[in-house]
Amino acid sequence: MALAPAIALAGLGSFGLAGGSVLQHRSATASTQSDSTRSASTHQDSGRPAATPTSQSHATTMTRRQLAAMIRRPAWLAGMLAVVVATLLNLAALRLAPVTVIQPLGVMAVVWSVLLAPSGAGRRRGHSGSRRTGATWASVALTLAGLIGFTVFSTTTTTTPAAIPGVTPVLAGAAISCLVGATLTATHRLAPAGLRCLALGASGAVFYGLTATLVRLGFSLLSAGDALTSTSVITTAAGALAACLVGGVIVQQAYALGHAEIVVAALTTIDPIVAATLGLTVLGEGRSETALSIAAMAVCGLLAAAGVAALSRARSHKQPTPPTPGPATHPAAYRTALSDSAPDDDPTHPHSAHRPRIALVSDYTMATLGGAESAFGEQARALAASADVLIACPASPALAALGRHPGITAFPVPVALTLPGLGLPVARNTARLRAALRNAFIAHRIDAVHVHSEFGIAAAAIDVAHELGIPAAETVHTFFWQAPAAAQPLLRLVVPRFHRLVTGYAGTTAQLARLSGDSALRNMTLTVAQHADRVISPSAHQAEHLRDAGLTRVDVVPNTVAEAPDARPVTTIDGPLRVLWTGRFAPEKRVLPFLAAAIEALDVVGPGLLRIDLLGTGPQFCAAARLVDDRPGIHLHGRVPHDDIPRWLARSHCSVLSSLGWDNQPMTVAESVTALRGVIWCDPALTEGVDRAGIPAFGPNGLTRRLIGLAVDPAPVLDASAAAVEARRLFGRDRFARSVLDVYRLAAGNPRLRPTLITESPA
Repeated sequence: MALAPAIALAGLGSFGLAGGSVLQHRSATASTQSDSTRSASTHQDSGRPAATPTSQSHATTMTRRQLAAMIRRPAWLAGMLAVVVATLLNLAALRLAPVTVIQPLGVMAVVWSVLLAPSGAGRRRGHSGSRRTGATWASVALTLAGLIGFTVFSTTTTTTPAAIPGVTPVLAGAAISCLVGATLTATHRLAPAGLRCLALGASGAVFYGLTATLVRLGFSLLSAGDALTSTSVITTAAGALAACLVGGVIVQQAYALGHAEIVVAALTTIDPIVAATLGLTVLGEGRSETALSIAAMAVCGLLAAAGVAALSRARSHKQPTPPTPGPATHPAAYRTALSDSAPDDDPTHPHSAHRPRIALVSDYTMATLGGAESAFGEQARALAASADVLIACPASPALAALGRHPGITAFPVPVALTLPGLGLPVARNTARLRAALRNAFIAHRIDAVHVHSEFGIAAAAIDVAHELGIPAAETVHTFFWQAPAAAQPLLRLVVPRFHRLVTGYAGTTAQLARLSGDSALRNMTLTVAQHADRVISPSAHQAEHLRDAGLTRVDVVPNTVAEAPDARPVTTIDGPLRVLWTGRFAPEKRVLPFLAAAIEALDVVGPGLLRIDLLGTGPQFCAAARLVDDRPGIHLHGRVPHDDIPRWLARSHCSVLSSLGWDNQPMTVAESVTALRGVIWCDPALTEGVDRAGIPAFGPNGLTRRLIGLAVDPAPVLDASAAAVEARRLFGRDRFARSVLDVYRLAAGNPRLRPTLITESPA
């Protein structure tokens, strides 16, 4: 082994790694900040306030477009050149000495990166950084001490392996490394804000450590006489290249999330530990190691890891600077816009001093097909006519599109993960999330917060509203959670713990359903609702259940949909009766029982008298397709844009709502009645809208009998359509906006107002 030249090459490589990392970090943060600047400019050009800019502490990983923009920046290309040169120097060092000696020498990059990173006193505009403090240097010293010790013990006891390792240990080591790296990447959003870049940096370091090990293995194969074109050398080289590319992409995302020196510290700590571990266990470089030396190396590795964690806290523990409060940011001023306007002032005018500013908040992504998501969007558009609306929910193209609506500003909320199968984004009620919402609420001078869910984002919004002294209301979209019987024991155990983890609230334990799992699900809703100042139920029957559960401040405000001025009632039916089913293909919507009833009805009357169209998708779509099996008269159209629903309703004669005991006031009813179409419905507890424009299909075989009867005699369809002309007023946007603004005033404590209880259809 030629240790002296190998150590010199590794030292030069560490400087190149540090310099390249600082340059790439600047480019990564510039890519994310430029998008924020463009977004702010767009909002300002449209006359609306921009969403709160994202600070370094609230940065997110880059999109594909941001990555493409980043790699075209000269600074990033210069940084990449420095990293490539550093890598070549490191490869040359690995050719001369074992991986357990070379990789720990990269520790010097920590010092270089701290020295090269811009400090808070002198950084240029647009570059992130923070002032180097004693805590920073202490963290660097701890990291150096740990890795220097690790290097000393590894260099004095490491030997060149006598034989080439077998395939099995190499594959096992590579598989474990990939699993660890993938786990760190997949779960980095669960870490506290200041440690997320550290988690991604550690993930990239695992892949880089694997790369170094495979490179050393390749050199060993060549030294043993394998040809450059042999299968073993080519496979090893391909694995090293793949690990390097994956690690590189992950590290770029780490640069976008935090300071360069934190990422470099993670790389130069985890990389050598992984490489040394693989060198000892896979390549056989530790034949002269003793139990004492291995224990000493482990202690030094732990010291180095502790130093990196301390460095991460020292360099990222920086409170975000909130926007300069305007005159409306004092808690006492939040109620001004919700108080009664003067007679001469029009609160709907865009520049009115009394135009309320409302934050609508949800844990659900608007990309999900569901009634709650549709109601959320429709209510935002309805409120935007008389208020300035800030939408805070997980990012999606649908949210971006809604943010372009006049009077609405979109505020994407980052989430840790999305639960597979359920499609539920998960974000915990953390200090970081509350800080982001607090800054947004202050920047937009929010007068009232209105949440539409019962998980972490909603809980954080309620907490911030209470902290700022502004009212918080919650719309309960369903209190009637249901799950399969087989899942009840698991739900009873998991749901309370999961809900407390994401909300931080101690859950209620009331018996709210016959089955224990359903009761646990309903207690989630009850728990969050108890923290709101007012609770809104779209239906009267759900409001009664909420009151029975102990909630006293419950107001009934039906959902709203956009007016359909071109809608015309059905006066004649030529050809088959066209029945439209829309929704999520899921057990609670009873799509399969509806299809079974439709098939029975078609067997009696035939497709000449009855046609069934179904819109949507979901977990039971494949089962529905198998059930239909090209049967004439039934057509599955899959998912369609929500804006196309009115056109489908216009082509249909009536719609059908097949759920039973689940929905409280379905959007299907509001959309159908607004389009002047009657609704076949199965749940006698539902009244809003269907008490006039509904066609009941209650009891066993009620759907089958009703479909057959309407196909033969469609007179009830014509009557329901005519009744919808008056019934649709219940779902008008103006009516909704007035009612919900009254609820906000109630929540703010205006004694002159009384609860808004719209439980009857308009006369």
